[in-house]
Amino acid sequence: MIRPKFLSAGDLIGVTAPSAGVSEPTDISRFENAVSNLEKRGYHVRMTSNVYSDMDGDRSSPAEQRARELDSLLSDPDVTYIVSAKGGDYLNEIFDYTDLSAISDNPKWVQGYSDNTDVLFVITTIFDIMSVYCGNFGDYGMEPWHRSIQENIEFLEGKRIEQSSFDTYEDMFKDRVTGLEPICGDLPVSWRSESDVTFSGIALGGCTDKLALMVGTRRDRVRDFVERYRDDGIVWYMERFAGNREDVVNDLRSMMENGWFEHASGFLFGRPMFYDGEDYEDAVRSVLGDLGLPMVFDVDIGHKAPRMTVINGARVVVEVKGDSGRISYPGLTEGY
Repeated sequence: MIRPKFLSAGDLIGVTAPSAGVSEPTDISRFENAVSNLEKRGYHVRMTSNVYSDMDGDRSSPAEQRARELDSLLSDPDVTYIVSAKGGDYLNEIFDYTDLSAISDNPKWVQGYSDNTDVLFVITTIFDIMSVYCGNFGDYGMEPWHRSIQENIEFLEGKRIEQSSFDTYEDMFKDRVTGLEPICGDLPVSWRSESDVTFSGIALGGCTDKLALMVGTRRDRVRDFVERYRDDGIVWYMERFAGNREDVVNDLRSMMENGWFEHASGFLFGRPMFYDGEDYEDAVRSVLGDLGLPMVFDVDIGHKAPRMTVINGARVVVEVKGDSGRISYPGLTEGY
């Protein structure tokens, strides 16, 4: 597994929009402040031409352009870290025009979440390069930075190898007035597991809505990946944007029937964003319960901020005691 080099002062950060772009004044203000915050930390920021583009509300630009802009950053040896502008619904269209192989010659950190699951998953499962499931670029523009943002950049700088669960979380998306609003702590964080547990393996996952659409496509090399790392085991993390019990059951069953969960050592499930019903955990257990593996729910991963930094492809240790937990990456700063 290839671990990209950590960031240091003077490095170039690339921002692109492989899914949706930003055009609202509050979003633009947030992005401008994100650039300022990162420059104060010693970095340079380069944005591709489609970041502030909004073709139809769901796409920043035509699929071919989105692919070309992403490839331009992947192939640029001066770019150390790429972070996505935003999520959306149609990122998978870019795979008609790119296979992301440009990253093979220039391994680097790539980060995003939600619709960006597709890109991160390919980078890790096909090219054996670590990728980061965490916030999109706008998160760096909040004032003040939440602990999760400070810790995220510390991971990328090689200054951190562990992260503890947060105290509170934001229950739903919030309307912005200035664009710089920080995360609002609406409700207490409470991880849920049947007992205190510790388990480890190679981290892999993303947004379940997107993962399920990948099953059986030409980008689905998961069976090969989990076989390569069978001796480590796989710690699957998943979080859901929307759906109901039927969606959860069908999506997880599809993954399982295609061999995705072979050699799994445990599961982490983030808080669902728009889930129709109160039976999410029961729906998950109805599919995965017979595996007899530890499962932790309401983890700080995904759409309901704050978001932990999850590193696809890295060896992770999960520790849960009571209603809180810790995720650590032993050996991360030593290389692989």
